[in-house]
Parts: sequence; structure tokens; C-alpha cells
Amino acid sequence: MKKLKYLLVAAVLPLMMTSCWDEPEQDINDPIVAGIWLYNAAVVQSTYTLDPAAIAFRLNCLLTDKQLQGVDKLLDVKTEAEVSEMKFLFGEMTRIEENYNGVNGDYRISFDFTGDKGQSDRPRGGSVIISTGNKLLHEGMWIIENDHNSPLSYQATTSEQVMVESIDEYTIAPRAADNGLTSFVVGVKGFGCRSHLGNYTSSWTGEYSITPQFVIDPENKKVLSMAEARKATYAVSFAIQGPTFAVLDGKYQTGIRYYTIEDNIYKPACSMSNGMVYRASGEEFAELIGSYDKEAFPSSFVVVKYTPAGTECGKVNATITYNGENRVQ
Repeated sequence: MKKLKYLLVAAVLPLMMTSCWDEPEQDINDPIVAGIWLYNAAVVQSTYTLDPAAIAFRLNCLLTDKQLQGVDKLLDVKTEAEVSEMKFLFGEMTRIEENYNGVNGDYRISFDFTGDKGQSDRPRGGSVIISTGNKLLHEGMWIIENDHNSPLSYQATTSEQVMVESIDEYTIAPRAADNGLTSFVVGVKGFGCRSHLGNYTSSWTGEYSITPQFVIDPENKKVLSMAEARKATYAVSFAIQGPTFAVLDGKYQTGIRYYTIEDNIYKPACSMSNGMVYRASGEEFAELIGSYDKEAFPSSFVVVKYTPAGTECGKVNATITYNGENRVQ
């Protein structure tokens, strides 16, 4: 079995992301190790699948603050610390073209690997096109497309790059949730990416739901500003599956089904370091589907549950259940 080389984090909201674990140091014969590899493979795939949504949420913060501050140019939007919000959210070298190709409300966002300041989650390259319909996210659906002339790409490690090769469909839309809350539903179809070191292109399809724990109404638009978004608590759920580009053995392109059993709860206000955000609780399920090496993976699925171990913003235990064994990380 080949070890996973992808030790990344998955961007969800502006400066908000979920993490996979370091590769296990245990003996390869330790039965829990295969479960950790499986879980990391699911998280890595989700990392890239969610990244266009992370870019869109950051753009929404920037557009919200542009309205609130009454400025004409995106570069004139300032954070509370009076620095460029655009550069803070997207990186020093990122370019945003407004009304791209003459379409009102379309934005082309182009990244540069060399300008990774402000991209603490991961260095990006290439471009993405976001059609907002000239609305903020809580006002209507946004459509995201890969720029075929300059596809999104990522510097995964010092020796590996990952490129987004296809996006059949990618949307973000508001949906009424419980207690007057609004969920932002990310719909994904045929999201394909490929490592230049591997032979496989992924194709994931499914849905993510991101619910800020505050009511968004005409009198409360400020909550979608960057400053307020970083203070909120978020419930995140998802169900997504498909062939992955991660190579878990040398025989098959592995398919994975990945979903939440219990919503992940994130609290950005608890921590904000190198793009990582505090996850208070949640439970996730990852399962191999289709052909896979049954000798290397004696069980096809793994369950990971996050549980607070102390006070608010304190330690959180992650319990992995695989092949009849439980392990607390």
C-alpha cells in the first residue's frame, strides 16, 4: 500500500477549514492505520472539491464590505486593521476582474503561486469565474466555472501539483433552514482534479450545506462582512462521493463515499492560526466504493467522531472507529 502524500486542509468559509490528520507513525500492520489513510483520502478529495466555494465565500465577504464601506474599488475595501481586505483574503498577487467579458456581476479571480501571502490555506494558481447575478450570496444563486484557459491548480507539496481538470456543475445558493436561519448549499457535479504524479482524475458529485448560526435579514446584512463572519459559529453537513485521484493501492482507482452523520460545528472565534479553525464537534463517515484492495483495507468504512474534551474552545478528541477497533487521536 502506498502512503498518502496529501497532508492538506479543506477550505469551507473565509479562513475556515477542516483538517485531515498527519500520516500515522504506527506499524503498517496496525489495523487502525488503514482507517486513517481512508479518512485522509476522503478529506483530501473534499479539500479540492470545496475550494471554489471557499473562494466564493471570500468574494462575498469582500463584496459585502465594499457595500458597507461605500467604496468604488475592491482594492479600497479595508479590514478592521486598515489593510487591504482583498489582499488579506486572496493573497498579494491575486487579480480580480469585475464584470468579466462584459457580463455585469461576473468575476474572474486569478491566483499566482508566487504570491501566496494571504493564502495560508494553500498556494493556488490559475483562475476561476464566478457569476453572481449582481447579487450577494444570501440574495440568490452563484455559479462557479473553471477557467479552461487557465484552470485552477494547487501546490499540494513542494514536489506535487494538483490541477482541476473539469467541473460539470458548481453552484452556491441560499436555502431556508430551521429557526429562521439560512443555509448556503454548495451543489457539485463531476468535479475532477488530478495530481501530476498520479494516473487518475477524480469525479465527485454531491452537496455541502453551510449554516451560519445567525439570522440573515434585510436589517442584519452586516453579519456577512468578513469581521462578523469570523465571529460566527457554523454548522456544516455534506454527502458526496465518486472516483478519487488519491492512490490508496497500486491496483484500482478508488471510489469514496463521504458524509456527515452529525453536523460539524466550527467556531472561528476560538482559533485562527495558519488558516485553521476550531472544530468543536461532529461525526463523519468515509467508505470505499467499487473495487479496492480488500487485503490492505479489511473494512471498507471508517467513522470519525469529534467530541469536546473540556471547556468551550478547549481540547477536542477525535475518535476513529475502524474494523472493530476504536482509537482516540
